[in-house]
Amino acid sequence: LTDFLERYGGSKTPRARELFDRCLAECPSENASDFYLLYGDYEENHGLTKRALGVYERMCNAVPAAEKYTAYRLYIAKAIQYLGVTSARPIYEAAISTLVDSPASRICLEYAKMETGLRETDRARAVLVYGAQLADPRRDPDYWKAWHEFEVSNGNEETFREMLRVKRSVQAAFSTVNYNSAEIGAGAPKVETLTEESALEMIAKSEGVEVDSKKQPLIGGFVQGKRKAEVADLGEVERRAARLRQATAAPDTGGDEIDIDDIDDDEEEEEEPSNSAARSTTGVTEKAIPTALYGGLAPSTEK
Repeated sequence: LTDFLERYGGSKTPRARELFDRCLAECPSENASDFYLLYGDYEENHGLTKRALGVYERMCNAVPAAEKYTAYRLYIAKAIQYLGVTSARPIYEAAISTLVDSPASRICLEYAKMETGLRETDRARAVLVYGAQLADPRRDPDYWKAWHEFEVSNGNEETFREMLRVKRSVQAAFSTVNYNSAEIGAGAPKVETLTEESALEMIAKSEGVEVDSKKQPLIGGFVQGKRKAEVADLGEVERRAARLRQATAAPDTGGDEIDIDDIDDDEEEEEEPSNSAARSTTGVTEKAIPTALYGGLAPSTEK
């Protein structure tokens, strides 16, 4: 194909078109972009502009998804160059409906910029509103920054509030979507994993348990330890319990009946110390307290 074009140039245009069509029919889509560009350039130089734009349109539909954004931008640039700015509107619309979210939102920004240059503020705002549903504020902050600047320059308070309302609704729609940290451009903070040994040490410290690090646990997840206030020897615990029972045991009364005479004897024995205390005070004389000290509270002696 290259030898034919170098030899004949534009003198055999129908034959060159046939060769291009046969080549593109058999060429895989991954390698077709170079042949479409060569075909379009040939039509621009030796053929018709309409046919050249048709070749670029075919390229947009044939290339892989990763190359569609570049293909549509080239197609739009060629259409504006040969047919004028307004001729690019249907191409923009086709590109927005074909591309995935991120490239489609960038096409929307370019479309809105073109409409703003034509003083079509309402059309530009409509494009931005449509593209907002494709732009996640977490991944595409440039889109919302451009819309913010557009409303500051060309809008009013009502349109600005509408932009904020749309942004909140889009944030709510994308709130359940998760991305990798590399996709949103900011790495998540590294979190150190808590190992089993560290977790056991934290629990032991909070519970006041001394963990013997030299002894391996018999069962995974458990450790052998001892409390500071406890005795590990079982025999010592039993001896302490026996001494406690002996100290708190009640004396044997020899029967279940209660002897009232024994109770009376006990009461008499308790009264004897008080009588002895009374006898020890016989050598003390008593003296009456003057009534003047009582004042109005003096006891009455009249009967």
